[in-house]
Amino acid sequence: MMKLIMYGLVIYFLYKVIFDIVVPVSKGVKTVRQNMEQMQEAAKTAAANAATNTATAQKKTQQTAPTAAPVEAEYIDFEEVKEK
Repeated sequence: MMKLIMYGLVIYFLYKVIFDIVVPVSKGVKTVRQNMEQMQEAAKTAAANAATNTATAQKKTQQTAPTAAPVEAEYIDFEEVKEK
């Protein structure tokens, strides 16, 4: 009779551990994994949109840029001031 009570308690505790700890954790992991996949997809689409936007902007600047000689940079001369 004592063995039967002990087996019943062990089965009850295993049931409680499985359904109070293991199942919620596995559901949480599944939810986190889905959120990560959604964020990765959003990042991929944002990167693809940014790449196409920069490519079209470069094409527009190439089309509208004049074919004249490039503008040379201006340099500023400066003198060092030495203290006595």
